[in-house]
Amino acid sequence: MQADRARFATLHWVRFAEVMTPDRLALSQRPSACLSWKVGPDGPVGPNGYRLPSNVWCGVALFADRAAANAAFDARRAHLPYLDAASESWHALLVPVEHRGECNHLDRTDPGKLFETGAQDPGGPLLVLTTAGFNAGAAPARLVDFRIHVDMVRDWLASIDGNVARQVFTPHTVGDDGATFSIWRDDAAMISAMYKPGTHRTQMDRYKSEKTADRTSFTRFRALRTTGCWNGVDPIAMASRHGSSH
Repeated sequence: MQADRARFATLHWVRFAEVMTPDRLALSQRPSACLSWKVGPDGPVGPNGYRLPSNVWCGVALFADRAAANAAFDARRAHLPYLDAASESWHALLVPVEHRGECNHLDRTDPGKLFETGAQDPGGPLLVLTTAGFNAGAAPARLVDFRIHVDMVRDWLASIDGNVARQVFTPHTVGDDGATFSIWRDDAAMISAMYKPGTHRTQMDRYKSEKTADRTSFTRFRALRTTGCWNGVDPIAMASRHGSSH
């Protein structure tokens, strides 16, 4: 049976001065009252298709209501006790404004929609979450191929006007769908880059024709709160300074 859907999320990007392995991080901690908590490295793709340990770790938590999301955002050190060891970190409280597709973060046995999107769109810079998942028993070579191409798209995004920041991660819990995040100056910049001919459009077309993953999801968010820095700046604040529209 499909689990309750989320209405808010928190996002956490954490950078360390050195590669951090799971045994050095308290990864079993969960935000209070969350529906889902997934955390993993933004590392190179390993031979089994999962990402290797990295100096960058990302986490995303899903919540049924804003009060729970706010409380977890404020008390983030309870589930991210390693923040004091980080060289920098950035955190956002997000509201979804568009969502489609399927993901297994709420229910491993019955992948489905993650979010309800009835909230009014507050506008501002755009944060996009995409996920991709594979059925049990998927060949490692298939996972490797997909995630290597994800990294190609991520590298390409760094050259795109209007894209402010980007990260990827695969949850350290084997079997959970991998995720990508991108932050944009506005919706128009994202649409221009991702749907017109280019590296991402090529991979979208390949997914449709070759079924390179078993399921995907796509979510657009607005940030309600942010704190911290990434590469020395708050990427939402930086996007705002360059103007936004939707």
